[in-house]
Amino acid sequence: MPRLSEIFGDRKLRKIEKKEERKAEEIRGVEGIEYEEDILTGKDFLEFGITYVKPMMIRSESDVQKITKELNDGNIVLGNVTPLAERDPGELRRLVEQLKGICKGIGGDIVGIGDSRILVTPSNIRVWREK
Repeated sequence: MPRLSEIFGDRKLRKIEKKEERKAEEIRGVEGIEYEEDILTGKDFLEFGITYVKPMMIRSESDVQKITKELNDGNIVLGNVTPLAERDPGELRRLVEQLKGICKGIGGDIVGIGDSRILVTPSNIRVWREK
């Protein structure tokens, strides 16, 4: 079997090196272009993709606005409805119906967890239910 040096010889290797040098000179004159990978490693991008689970005490219908803001920010809300359930079950029903409408409108999901908690998710997260 022939050796590579025999196949290419010194002359051919020098020609390849000269071609690579010319290419390198041509590239030096081109302005740098920022790659997607460089953008993706930026600190701002890393903060953008985070979803938080935020626990929240739900005491009145004014908390619906806070929950809606968190959903719009892409966060999940774990709400404790114990204070509202003990004080006014009718208001709790209205609040849950209002949250169901908001979830339906944005494509999110809502589910009760036990008797005292609700889980409300934004549009990119679904709660698995057994059928």
